[in-house]
Amino acid sequence: MAEAVTVPLFVLPLGIFPMCQEPLRVFEPRYKQMLDDCVLNNSQFGYIAADINGEDENGWTLPAEYGVLTSAENLQEQGTNLMFTAYGEKRFRVVNVIPAALPAEDFGDVFPSVDELVERYIEENAEGKLYIRAEVEILPPLDGVINDDDWMDILEMWAWQIVEMSSMFRNEELSNSEVFSVLKSEFSPYSEYSLWFACHSLLDSEDRQTALASTSANDIMDLLKMTVAEKNTQLKAIRSVMENDSD
Repeated sequence: MAEAVTVPLFVLPLGIFPMCQEPLRVFEPRYKQMLDDCVLNNSQFGYIAADINGEDENGWTLPAEYGVLTSAENLQEQGTNLMFTAYGEKRFRVVNVIPAALPAEDFGDVFPSVDELVERYIEENAEGKLYIRAEVEILPPLDGVINDDDWMDILEMWAWQIVEMSSMFRNEELSNSEVFSVLKSEFSPYSEYSLWFACHSLLDSEDRQTALASTSANDIMDLLKMTVAEKNTQLKAIRSVMENDSD
């Protein structure tokens, strides 16, 4: 039976993957309260993508189904902001969303303090929080590994994409062999870290949810190959149009 826990949710457009890290800045009272609670309890939060196609809850955007338990490291105050590094760890699936204690409100450029907002609900909802929480089930590690040939195929496709995008959109000519060599030095031989980093770099929002929901490394490999092949086909079409327009 899957392990179940209740965690704060940090809801952003794309989310994060296991073994990946991301610098973040917090300025909203709800997430300042969330970080305070995580530090006080020495606990993690759930970093998760927003459900852009779903309904909201009292004005708050609800989370997608799959996210990643995340630790906040190197927490620092910078003016009215909190700066930290998010480190992704275990995957989870949302079982039940626990709404925030207050409806969403547009404060403009000046946010009230956490204490001021807590005073609005504390008498009626002593266990409430400014942020959304969820009961989640922790997902097991991925099954299987990707063989070397399949992993090299992904790195070659990734290298080609980097070269084409640099040429078309940055006017920067790169060597495909050199880019491929860099990717091999960074991400070969295959490891779970390499797989998740590739997901972080190459997948869009819906495909990210599919990857997080996957049970095996080979399922994610198939998703990566399909997604990168589709993007590379689009790049070839764009290249063709650009070349025809220049004639």
